Amino acid sequence: MRLKERLHYTAEALWDKEKGGKVATNGFKVSFDTPEDYGGRERHPCPDQLFLASITGCLMNTFLYYRSHLGAKTEDIKINAKAEIQLLNPNGYRIKGIDAHIQVWSTEEEVDLNRTCAERAQDYCHLTKSIEEAIPIKVTITVHERARKKSKVTISRCQRD
Repeated sequence: MRLKERLHYTAEALWDKEKGGKVATNGFKVSFDTPEDYGGRERHPCPDQLFLASITGCLMNTFLYYRSHLGAKTEDIKINAKAEIQLLNPNGYRIKGIDAHIQVWSTEEEVDLNRTCAERAQDYCHLTKSIEEAIPIKVTITVHERARKKSKVTISRCQRD
């Protein structure tokens, strides 16, 4: 699969006439809202949460790209991210750092290949790489080894009289 040299996306935010709205992007719609602490109703994720969702999604998609490209067999994958956001008066809020944790479950035979896919996600996720100079990002990787389930075969023999 040859990668495109350039990608182009657009997004348009429309106000919901309350404290949030909807973003339309390439035919998809995502709702957002303001947290209750800031006068919103918190009916949907706030933009900070959607920002973290974008980062975890990019890490996941990058992992899945390399998984497919390298032929890895993966039992499961989960990515968590958290952000530290600080009020810096009079400049408002700033993201001080992001911690992401990639967890992969794999059979013993596929551990090294799945670790390689996770490391490539860490190295090539374009969103984290694009913002890392402005926001410190720490990505940790854990590959959990699952023992291959042994099939239990029961053979019943019928005795004839």
